[in-house]
Amino acid sequence: MISKDARSILEYFKSLLNDLRVRAVPPENISSDDTFLEVDQTIKTMRNAAAELGNGNLSHDIKGKGYVLGSMKNLQASLRNLTWITKTIASGDFSQRVHFLGDFSDAFNSMTEKLESSIHELEEARSHFEMVFQTIPDATVITTIQDGSVIAYNRAFLEATKFTDKDLEMGLFNICDLYVDHSQRVAFIKKLETDGFVENIEFSFYGKNNEANIGLVSAKIIIIDGVPHTLSVIRDITELKAIEAKLKQSEELHRLLADNAADVIWTMDLEGRFTYISPSVEKLRGYTVEEVMSQSQEEVLCPGSLIHMHEGLNRAIHSVQNGHPFQVFRGELEQPCKDGTTVWTEATVSGIYSEDGRFIGMLGVTRDISERKLMEEEIRRLSITDKLTQSFNRLKLDETLEQQFERSQTSLAPFAIIILDIDHFKLVNDTYGHQVGDRVLIELVTVLNQNVRTGDVVGRWGGEEFLIILPDTRLEEATGLAERLRQAVATHLFTKAAQVTISLGVSAYKIDSSPETIVSRADRALYQAKEKGRNRVEVR
Repeated sequence: MISKDARSILEYFKSLLNDLRVRAVPPENISSDDTFLEVDQTIKTMRNAAAELGNGNLSHDIKGKGYVLGSMKNLQASLRNLTWITKTIASGDFSQRVHFLGDFSDAFNSMTEKLESSIHELEEARSHFEMVFQTIPDATVITTIQDGSVIAYNRAFLEATKFTDKDLEMGLFNICDLYVDHSQRVAFIKKLETDGFVENIEFSFYGKNNEANIGLVSAKIIIIDGVPHTLSVIRDITELKAIEAKLKQSEELHRLLADNAADVIWTMDLEGRFTYISPSVEKLRGYTVEEVMSQSQEEVLCPGSLIHMHEGLNRAIHSVQNGHPFQVFRGELEQPCKDGTTVWTEATVSGIYSEDGRFIGMLGVTRDISERKLMEEEIRRLSITDKLTQSFNRLKLDETLEQQFERSQTSLAPFAIIILDIDHFKLVNDTYGHQVGDRVLIELVTVLNQNVRTGDVVGRWGGEEFLIILPDTRLEEATGLAERLRQAVATHLFTKAAQVTISLGVSAYKIDSSPETIVSRADRALYQAKEKGRNRVEVR
């Protein structure tokens, strides 16, 4: 068993080691013993050192000897060194490492490396954000929502507002000062707080020199250090709005001219759909602008002209798709009118391009050429009409002969001709005069036209000689028609001259080498008819 004195000593040391708040009293019988006092002082030093280390006081002076106190001094020194290394890390120096705390050293060094990597990543992310932020082409600014203080901005913001870094750093600028109309700022903040973002709101803003500009702002709320801020991107559209104003003014002028022009002015896309038509279309075709805008291509043009339109559209599409210049189209087109008639027009179509060379559509001008077409038809009619008899002239007969000859050579379709002249016509002129003779020629053409078929061509070949071209007619049919004509003339009573007769020569296509060979045979047949007494039909 432990003696009473030993127990007193153990209780004393137990109190020293277990409770710092208890003031332990050593046993009286050994309180003056040197060995006891040395152990007592060592334990008290250890207790005080442990308390100071526990409280984080690394400046406490640990006095004494022995392994335990030496270890505590080493621990204090290591902790001092660790504190210094931690401070260097906090300042951004990650070059120091801990090698004196055993397993703790590895954990600490690993933590340091991860911290260093994280900080580098944060710095790279911040650098990347700064680079992106500065290279945004439009003015970008971060401000507080409430008072509009500027937190960050990019170079484009300075270029748009003409402010400098110095102006913004000195606090001479507030985002609220940017607005020409403060009510726009109020509406902007209200929408931002309601929706959390704003997209493409137009507003007027001042630059540093009080120059009014027009911007298009998009913004959203971002949180910085727990405080909501505004990230805004502003696109300066001042020049664009000026161009739009000029374009609108130009369009209004062009529209005024187009709406009051006599010609029909229109625009169309590559699908063949009208995008604009001037009101003059109603005078041209009888349809209103609204009616024409809803019409199909088949309703806009007559079948023969629709083919030209399709060909023109295909050329336009090919040119645009391949980057070639638009080929200007000019042509005559026939268009249906509301009253059931048609009107001939001349259309000129060109390409419309934007300032940057982009194809926009087609511009057309349509002009009424009805009078010109009538005049052309009259000129054409006069050019192929015999002035006296109003039958076809030699030009038209030669043209028709050539067409029929080529057709027969290609398809072997039959055709025949009849050459005739008036018997003893010189005697008519000598007896009754040339005026009566002319009247006989006129009446003869009337008789011939009354007895030929639709599609047959009657013309004056020369003097009192006439040629009749019979398409799709064989020799036998032509001979029968010639006999009927002979009889019709012989029984007709001519003004002043009473009765006249005619002689006729007939021939048909026989795979001839030229139209002249057919005419030559008919001419020889006519000569035979005259040789055999006139007023008869001969065939070759």
